[in-house]
Amino acid sequence: MKLLSFLCGVLLFAVSCSQPAPVSDDGDTSDNANRPAAITDSLRQLYQHYLASADPEIPLKCIMEPGKVNPGDEAPRDTLFFLFREELRTIVAEKNIFKLLKYVSNDIKVGFDSDNGLQAFISTWNLDSPDKIPHSELWPTLRILLDLGGQFTSKGDYFEAPYVGPCFPAVADPLIMGAVVGAGVRMRAGPGLNTQVLRTISYDLVEIIETTPVEETISGETYPWVKVKLADGTEGFLFGKFVRSPAGWRAGFQRGEDQEWKMVMLLAGD
Repeated sequence: MKLLSFLCGVLLFAVSCSQPAPVSDDGDTSDNANRPAAITDSLRQLYQHYLASADPEIPLKCIMEPGKVNPGDEAPRDTLFFLFREELRTIVAEKNIFKLLKYVSNDIKVGFDSDNGLQAFISTWNLDSPDKIPHSELWPTLRILLDLGGQFTSKGDYFEAPYVGPCFPAVADPLIMGAVVGAGVRMRAGPGLNTQVLRTISYDLVEIIETTPVEETISGETYPWVKVKLADGTEGFLFGKFVRSPAGWRAGFQRGEDQEWKMVMLLAGD
């Protein structure tokens, strides 16, 4: 009974809460003429503050290169989306489910069948009781997706994260191939830190042979070792943190008619 009451409360809270009306933005960092200057300046200052801490090495657009899936993050193109994403990062770090649900669409897609929507989202991520929420896999999953950047659609009203999906070569099979999400990643002869380093690779397109049962914790993060093959036929093992499939976990964010951004998709699979 307590569980049902909690779930109903969460759903009611999510539906009833709304974001403050945002300053209109046309997809870049130009002035917003229809809003008070003080509000516009405040947003611009906040935008510049967050932008200063962004990785300057990552361009807005993915640079297409044979054998590579180079990163790109277009979020800074849109002031309001950029600030929206930074707010999400804070919410995820705090594991604040009530704030998060304000940014989740009531029709969020969490699977490929008809069982979607906010209630399905809550159930899928074990958010239906207070004791489960802090331990939900939602938090590390979203943190990684937000950190890896992403790309807008041509109209600029939809953003997909991480960049791997939008930047993946059209000629590569997304069910077989994957992307190395890092520079100077060590490829090893075996699944472990104590094995020989074969070479270092950066943002390579690789064939994923298997995800091994061998897990290791490095710098507080636990992942399995993944066996991959490079374009030249070399096989080796990568720490799972640095390998992603375009069919893996990904999130979609949509700008509504009211100019508010919401998460409308969080799923894996093809």
